[in-house]
Amino acid sequence: MLGLAGAAAYLPFLVSSIRADLEESIRPTKAKEFQAKDLSGDIALLNRAKNPSSVIIAGPEHNTFNPVGWLNRNGTLVKDRFYGRTGPNALIIKETRPLYLRIAFDPTKELKEENPRYYFAVTREAAVKKSERRKVTRLARHRDKNDIFILKEIKGNPMKPDSFVIELLDSNKTITVNALQEYTEITGHEADLVYPPSNDRKFTSQRKGDKISVEKRNYEVVFVSETEVVLSDEKTSKHTTINKG
Repeated sequence: MLGLAGAAAYLPFLVSSIRADLEESIRPTKAKEFQAKDLSGDIALLNRAKNPSSVIIAGPEHNTFNPVGWLNRNGTLVKDRFYGRTGPNALIIKETRPLYLRIAFDPTKELKEENPRYYFAVTREAAVKKSERRKVTRLARHRDKNDIFILKEIKGNPMKPDSFVIELLDSNKTITVNALQEYTEITGHEADLVYPPSNDRKFTSQRKGDKISVEKRNYEVVFVSETEVVLSDEKTSKHTTINKG
């Protein structure tokens, strides 16, 4: 009887302890903040896969499939870095520049009411002769002709003109020159060339008609544009086109 009485007395404490354990186990806990996984390494690897590096197995620095050239320098054989790439094809265009025709009316000059003469500043940067590339002044009456143009028409008040219609003699092209704004037109290009096989030898300001010497052969510049230069071998007339990289 004493045992049953003791068990009955202990039972409330046991129930209370179990309840406390259950409440502790189901009590809500604060969720941990989400930590994103560092994927920077994976992203970098993916980007490398999208732009794989090319394997160079030919050229001056790698000769797996190309023969190697050698030069005799005072009895010592030296590898020729430009083997197979000499002559005009080895030239590089470093820079090209446009050449302009510029014509501007000079409104500061006094005009006579009877058959007025008009003053124009003219610059022909692409002229073949250097003496013709500097700025010069040309005077012209209506329908006058000089060594550069013909003044065909004056628009507006002859004493305060709005513009001029001019015919260029070298091209037979008709243009309109605004009285208040300089007329500009690209009429050619010049190029700076470099020849790496000869210690980066430079050929600056090359224009149509200029001549250069490469590997003891002479070439004439027959065409220059914004993106290319064409050379003609003076002996064979063979053309070589150099493209701007």
